[in-house]
Amino acid sequence: MRTLSRQPSKSARRSFGCLAWTSWLIAAGALALAILPLVPPRSVLDPTSETFSVENALEQIEQIAIEPRPMGSEGNRRGREAIAAELRALGLDPQFQTLRVPNYYSRAAEPVEVANVLARISGTDSTGAVALMGHHDTFPTTPGANDDTSALAIMLECARAILAGPPLRNDVVLIFTDAEEPAPRYGSTAFAEEHPWFDDIEFVINLEAIGREGISVPVAISGSSRWIVGDLARKAPYPTAFSFITAITELIGGSNTDFSVFRDAGIPGMDIAYLAGSSIYHTLADNTENVGVRSLHQQGANTLAMTRHLGNLDLTLAEDRGESVFFTIGRFVLVRYPNWLALPLALLAAVVWLVVAVRQRKPLATLKGAGATLAIVALSMVLAAGIWTLVGRWRSAMGIAEGYVYLILLALVAAGIGWCVVRLFRRQPGSDQDTVGVLVLWPALAILTAVAAPGMSYLFTWPALVGGCLLLWPRERIQSQGLRLARFTLIAFVTLPLLIPAIDFLFQFANPRPGNPDSQVLAMIAVPVLLLSLTIELFRAFWPRVSVDKEEAPAGAGAS
Repeated sequence: MRTLSRQPSKSARRSFGCLAWTSWLIAAGALALAILPLVPPRSVLDPTSETFSVENALEQIEQIAIEPRPMGSEGNRRGREAIAAELRALGLDPQFQTLRVPNYYSRAAEPVEVANVLARISGTDSTGAVALMGHHDTFPTTPGANDDTSALAIMLECARAILAGPPLRNDVVLIFTDAEEPAPRYGSTAFAEEHPWFDDIEFVINLEAIGREGISVPVAISGSSRWIVGDLARKAPYPTAFSFITAITELIGGSNTDFSVFRDAGIPGMDIAYLAGSSIYHTLADNTENVGVRSLHQQGANTLAMTRHLGNLDLTLAEDRGESVFFTIGRFVLVRYPNWLALPLALLAAVVWLVVAVRQRKPLATLKGAGATLAIVALSMVLAAGIWTLVGRWRSAMGIAEGYVYLILLALVAAGIGWCVVRLFRRQPGSDQDTVGVLVLWPALAILTAVAAPGMSYLFTWPALVGGCLLLWPRERIQSQGLRLARFTLIAFVTLPLLIPAIDFLFQFANPRPGNPDSQVLAMIAVPVLLLSLTIELFRAFWPRVSVDKEEAPAGAGAS
C-alpha cells in the first residue's frame, strides 16, 4: 500500500487566493493609516489677517535667503538688517545685542561681530514672556532657506498675525539669534547670560529645519511633556508628536540647537523641526525652490496657535504634571498616557506572553522560533548597514523619493533573509509555537525601553500585548477565514501605525548629508531595519493561512 501526496483541492486554492488578496488589502489599509500622520496638511488658500499665511512666509524667505549668512560676514549683516526692517514695518522696535567672538570658520582670523536681533510685543497684563526663537546665521556653504530662514519667516508672520488680532495677556519676545551654527551657540548663550529679557521668559518655542519638507514635530521638550503635549493636542490645528523622538533626543544628550541653552536653564518649551530630505542640509540646494510649502504651513500654523494659547495663560501657575508617552494616529489624533504606565503595561505584555508560552508546552519549538527571529534581525541589520553605506557614498545627494525606493528594497532584503532562515530552520510559519517564539522579542524590548526610555516603549508594548492576547485563543480553535482575518487585522492596525512613523524618522536620520558629514551616520540604518524586520516577522507569524488538511482530498488520493 502507498499513499499519494495530497494536493489542494480547487476550493482550497480558491480559498487561499481569496484569503491572500484580502490579507494584502488589510495590510495596505493599515499602511495607509500609518502614513497619514507623516503627510503635512494642505496650506490654507485664503487666510484671514489674523491667521498664518504661508504666502507671506514664502515672500520673507525669498527676501532673506538670497545668499549664505555665516557669522561675521557681510551677508550676515545684510540679513539681520532685513529682519530689522521687517520688524519696523510691523510697528515694532528691534534691538541688536552685539558681541565679539572668535571666528569659528577661520581660527587665524580676528574676532568677528555677531548680533542677535530682538523685538517684543507687549501684553495687556503679562505674567511672563513667551519666546519665539530661530537663528538668522547660516553655514558658509548655504543660503539656508529651510535652515533656518524658514524660522525667521514664521516668526515674522506670527508677529504680524498677533498684532492684527486681539492683544495677548502675556508679552511675546522674538529672538533672532546669531552664531547658532558653531557649537558654542554664541548668540543664544549671550542672550541667556547677559540680556535682561531672559529673566522674563516662561516658555520658549525654538524653530528648526534639517530637511526640505516633512511633518513638523517636537524633537525636544523641556518641562512637563504631559502639560505641553496635552496643550499642543488641544490647541494646535495640525498636531503631530511622537515621544520616541523626544526620548531619542534625550538619550543622545539634547537637540544641539539654541534650545539647549534654555533647556539647561530650566525654561519650559519645545524645539520644533521638519526633517525629510536632509541631503540638502548645509548645501547650496537649501534654497527657496526647495522649501516644502506644506511643512512651512504646518510649522507656522501650529506655532501661531500655541503662541496665542500660551500668550493668554497665567504662566506663573504652570505646573509640573510629569512626563507622558504620546504618539499620533491617523490625521492629527494625539494619543497620550502618563509615563508611569509604561513599565506596568510592558510587564503585562510579558506576563501574557509567558502564559501563552507555558500553555504551549513546547519550549523547544518556541526557542527555535525565537532563535530564528534573532538571526533574521541580526542578519538584516548587518547586511542593511553594509548596503546602505555603499549606496550613501555612491548617491550622497539622493532625492526623497529615491531614498524611499532604497528603503523598500532594504525591506525586501529583510523579508528575503526571513524566508531563507525559515527554510533553514524548518519552521512552520503560522503555528502557535512559532508565533510565540517570534513574539518574545517584543515584550523584552518593551520592558527594556520602559526602563531606559519610556517614551519609546509604546513601539513594542502594544504589538506585544495585542499579539499575546490574540494567542490566548489557540489557533486550532480558529477555523473560519473570518476569524483568521480578524486576528491579522488587529495585529496589522496596531503594529503599522505605531512602527511606520518610527521607521520613517530613523531612516531620515540615516540619510547621507554631504553638507555636514559630521552629522552623517549611515550605519544608523540598522535601527529602522531592526524595526522593519521585527514587523515583517510578526506579519509572517500572524498571516492568515488556509488549512489544506480540512479540505476534502481529491478522488483516489488514498488509493494503493
